Amino acid sequence: MTGEQDSADTAATPALLLWSRLVQGAAAVVIVLSLILLLSPRLGETIFNLVYFHQLSMPVEVPRLARGYIWFANGIIGAVMAGWMICIILLARGPFLEGRLHAWNTIAIPLTSWFLIDTAFSIAHGVWGNVLLNTATGLMFGIPLLFSRRHFIAKH
Repeated sequence: MTGEQDSADTAATPALLLWSRLVQGAAAVVIVLSLILLLSPRLGETIFNLVYFHQLSMPVEVPRLARGYIWFANGIIGAVMAGWMICIILLARGPFLEGRLHAWNTIAIPLTSWFLIDTAFSIAHGVWGNVLLNTATGLMFGIPLLFSRRHFIAKH
């Protein structure tokens, strides 16, 4: 922890510090799952099979070339998610703790947008496992964001 972070921690209210840490914890969970997609493509494929097919393996044989592409695409998804979560952690450790409205908005608006778009797409395609995964992720972030909102005021 840097000196800058120490001063932010002491200025934050205990409640805001709690909400910040919960947001950081939720982002850390997503990073771990993202790294699974990058570093363990077989396990990542198994997770997606469970979400999409409701079983641990694909119901059809997939050619090796196609499997490589699926693993690559899942790895790219994991990298994007990890990068996004690192940004959220940096916001939660800095301006969020200072009660800056732009930090709350910069975390909450993209997360809400992702949740609505991804969940609507999943519902449209009948991928109920992803709807459940999104709901769990939405709650991990949504609860601390909702309860922390009163600590943020617009500063001109």
